[in-house]
Amino acid sequence: MEIRFINHASFLIESKGIRLVCDPWLEGTAFDNGWRQLAETKFRYEEFKNVTHIWFSHEHPDHFSPPNLVKISKEDRAKITVLFQSTSDRKVSQFCHKLGFKEIIELKEDVPCNLNEDFSIICNAYTDGDSYAMFQAEGKKILNLNDCVVNSTLAAQEIKDKIGNVDWLFTQFGYANKIGNVNDVELRVKASEEKLKRIKIQSQVFQPSVIIPFASFVYFCHEDNVYLNAGVNNIADVFHYIEDETNSKCIVLYPNDIWNEQMEWDSMRAVNMYSNDVKEKVGKDLLRSVKVEKKLLVENSKKFVEQLMKGYARKKSLIQKMNARIFLIDYNETVLLTGEKGVEFLSSEEPTWDLALSSEALNYCFKELWGGETLRINGRFQSGENYSKFRQFSDIASSLNRKEAFPYPSQLDRIKNKISKLF
Repeated sequence: MEIRFINHASFLIESKGIRLVCDPWLEGTAFDNGWRQLAETKFRYEEFKNVTHIWFSHEHPDHFSPPNLVKISKEDRAKITVLFQSTSDRKVSQFCHKLGFKEIIELKEDVPCNLNEDFSIICNAYTDGDSYAMFQAEGKKILNLNDCVVNSTLAAQEIKDKIGNVDWLFTQFGYANKIGNVNDVELRVKASEEKLKRIKIQSQVFQPSVIIPFASFVYFCHEDNVYLNAGVNNIADVFHYIEDETNSKCIVLYPNDIWNEQMEWDSMRAVNMYSNDVKEKVGKDLLRSVKVEKKLLVENSKKFVEQLMKGYARKKSLIQKMNARIFLIDYNETVLLTGEKGVEFLSSEEPTWDLALSSEALNYCFKELWGGETLRINGRFQSGENYSKFRQFSDIASSLNRKEAFPYPSQLDRIKNKISKLF
């Protein structure tokens, strides 16, 4: 059995006729022009002709990339089986069906799916739409945690109780969202340290012989979020931490590397190549925002709040009472966003705001239900003391996007909950 590393969170497992690719994001930016890959992908679209299966962990664009998927030829898509967790909205499955993939298998919780007599997958849903997968082939168990927040012994043990010990562990090593404002470097350093502690916990519980750090080979590439690069984990430090603080061997893979357990592997070769990529790319050729006309911003904001009220009609009065003050950097003006009217430009100067961002970044939050969640990941904003007032809007939109229950309890629900705790 061989592992071919594709890029970031994507790799190919080849074993006895099965060629399974995880989370193919080959090119382009992700999260509203917020991320770029550190290294160039060597895997080409033509190579999907030899792929038998694709597994997606979740819907985020650095794992599930529609612009990349449509570039796979129709002939090749017709030969590939898609594997994905069972979801209530079925959007990923339906999208792949429309693209003409051979088959879409929606994986059931805790139920192994046999791809042949010696290759199986168990995929279980995790928090925030994520999922993890355990691949079993040729007597080996490979656990792909991707973005799953497994940050405690209890959380890791709950997974281990389902799948047992692990031979090879693929796990994230860097933060993948906004941490603090521009000057909060120490917060980001602490977040990076916490990521390393997660890996140590996972190693202690799963007891893998090999840990392959991945899913963090990106950098923040926009003028709005370049500050987030200060504090990220260096892959060299990650390698030495795993080697020194765990009982697992660390294998660092660079795009197009092919590895199997019998090989003598020099991880420092890949470490040095990534280090060169950081020097050449991070902080350079930054993407820039395009100012959105006020009229369009107002129109899209009204459509946005109307969509929320329509989606959660029983919560309409609660949504109408919501508000947030937003400073538009490119206009140097503050707007008021309400659940009743959308965005209104304020005539007087407002000294306080709940968040500050460009009109382009705000407009994306209005155009797409997942826009607010994207904003929290790409970090293209600065938060004020009451950022949570804006987050209410984005949390509701994200829940509506996934066809989930309303994320906030009503005042009556809160009262009932307090009363229940008294008895």
